[in-house]
Amino acid sequence: MKTSKITLIIVILLVSIKNNNSQLKLVDEHDHLFSKGGKSMVTLATGIPYVGIAEYSYGFSDKFSAGVIIGTTPVVPGYGVRVRGVIYQPSETFRVYARVPAFYYPSTKELGGEPWLLTWPVLNAEWKLKSGVRLSVGTGIVVAACLHSLLGHSDEGEGFMGGVWNTFQTGIAVPLSRKIMFHAEVAGVFSGLKIAKKNDWVGGPPVILVTGISYHF
Repeated sequence: MKTSKITLIIVILLVSIKNNNSQLKLVDEHDHLFSKGGKSMVTLATGIPYVGIAEYSYGFSDKFSAGVIIGTTPVVPGYGVRVRGVIYQPSETFRVYARVPAFYYPSTKELGGEPWLLTWPVLNAEWKLKSGVRLSVGTGIVVAACLHSLLGHSDEGEGFMGGVWNTFQTGIAVPLSRKIMFHAEVAGVFSGLKIAKKNDWVGGPPVILVTGISYHF
């Protein structure tokens, strides 16, 4: 009888250890920013100022990826690229990463009929919880400029000329399955320490909001 009890206890412990190891492995694979090296990821998102955005990215390593993106605001389509890289990662639960998107916007009546460029490099610190949830906070800089002004072909006052703003953002990412992760980020847009004025900020309201889902192949 005692032998049967001991055997039952051992079996329960082995099953528990196996389940815990499977859960830990599952959590370790959750990442909405970086696919494993040699793997791909697709992201679909919406928010402000974009009403829709899609990205296909490829992991050149576990800590560096690059992708192509396409999106649209209520009035302006945009096309571009985005690179991500881990700058510092002392443990599995904390890392500092950089994210740099660059958008090209074709000629539009809303922006003076001229094409223009925009980039928003950010530096974020991120913590991963035991559940797989990721929390982040960071800062960034938005730079926008009319393409003609960059080439020296536009005079001041002709259409949209551009500007520079700084952002402070926070985000959360929640695993939905082994391959799917929901994520959201909100950033306040500032001119120095003051909130950017609506008529001075190219995106409308002085906020950038992104909610989306990433799928790993």
